[in-house]
Amino acid sequence: MTLSKEQAKEIKKQLLEQVEKMPNENKNQIKQHIESLDEQGLEDFLKQNNIEITDAGEIAQGGEGEAKGGSEKPIFESIISGDLPSYKLAENTKALAILELNPVSKGHSIILPKQKTSVEKLPKSALTLAQKIAKTIKKKLKPEDIKIETFSFQDYPAINVIPIYKDTPLKKEKAEETELRKMQNKLETKKRSPRAISQTKSKPKKNLPEISFRIP
Repeated sequence: MTLSKEQAKEIKKQLLEQVEKMPNENKNQIKQHIESLDEQGLEDFLKQNNIEITDAGEIAQGGEGEAKGGSEKPIFESIISGDLPSYKLAENTKALAILELNPVSKGHSIILPKQKTSVEKLPKSALTLAQKIAKTIKKKLKPEDIKIETFSFQDYPAINVIPIYKDTPLKKEKAEETELRKMQNKLETKKRSPRAISQTKSKPKKNLPEISFRIP
């Protein structure tokens, strides 16, 4: 299934209407996530949550998946498993750093532990990664300050890394895909490639003839 922009718009509208009826206390965050998805991201979201679309472009009855508020898989868990796309900045063995799709400021990032736990039991490596990302943001974007705080969404803990700029209030807004890609390129930690072996060292040694001489 390949969605057109018109189909994606209509499906999002139906999903948002269903999410609005949910008793879930996090429905606003779920709505923001749905709104931020592009066509491919929406297709991935539908597959992940077993939501079927009819030939008429409508959500099939009984196939609402997460929109019904059942045993949905946390969005952060879906990002970690690769079921949902994200804009990755860096990672270590126990945590992943990504860009917030609805940032409150330029460079707003989120650190996710790779294993679901509680806020109180976040691994130290997640906090270390948050500090690393904060340092990169400080260097590349020059904010006046950076706020690092823990939070939980759908019972999945995470860390907010929020740059604070002078005379710029924090305001959550949906970021365009082009903006996110540019920010990803600016903040992403590049892995160092192995140093090339010198050509002189890689050449096999030639067997030179022995020369015997003596100083008179």
